[in-house]
Amino acid sequence: MFASLPETVIDRPDSGVYRFRGGHRLWASPELPSITYAPDDAPCSVTEGPDEVSIVGPGDRAGLVKTMILSGGPEGIVVDHELVNAGANTIELAPWALTQLRLGGVAIVPVSGEPDEYGLSASSSLVLWPYTDLADPRVTWDRAGLLVRAEPGPPFKVGTGPAPGRLGYLMEGHLFTKQVPAARGGPYPDRGAIGQFYLGDLFCELESVGALVDLVPGDRVTHREVWEIEECDDVATAARMLMAESHQ
Repeated sequence: MFASLPETVIDRPDSGVYRFRGGHRLWASPELPSITYAPDDAPCSVTEGPDEVSIVGPGDRAGLVKTMILSGGPEGIVVDHELVNAGANTIELAPWALTQLRLGGVAIVPVSGEPDEYGLSASSSLVLWPYTDLADPRVTWDRAGLLVRAEPGPPFKVGTGPAPGRLGYLMEGHLFTKQVPAARGGPYPDRGAIGQFYLGDLFCELESVGALVDLVPGDRVTHREVWEIEECDDVATAARMLMAESHQ
């Protein structure tokens, strides 16, 4: 289900040639083109254990060392992300995990929060990017979220918080989900959109974002997702399941 994008590149004078490649990656928010899209093609260090795989990249242009550890468990595949500040300056950032998926499926993006007793205060947020068209024909608005057909077209992106639960992608009879950690207070980037979905011409993305921190030299910040994949043939069933979970 993951996208393979060996020829998809961004070539910018302030960053260089960045290759998307596809699959899953770890970035740091906020998105700064000169840093975010700096080439990162250097080999990683991979360590395999009986129950986990650890992948460590070299330091990037911002002085960050990125690590991903994948381990199996009864709840699914646990994906732990870690950013270490190996530079000389404090950096304000949030861990940002992005999974690129092949087009042809349907994304399920729950929108939920925790309402107060009388329903008088806002309980959740739906965040838009400047290019997002709310009338995009690929989008179906549900009672508790969005369904988006992952078809080529103009770029589209939405975010949701503070507790969307699981983001989902249904394709060819299988439902891939990632559990998004609920907001824990403190500042978050992108107006509090901890769960995000992006759709472009060649791929779509399920994304999760952690809280903003001032990462001092030598310190680290972690961020966890839990992945699952299960058989499912019906969009309505998948949507009901994920959107009901986000309202529990």
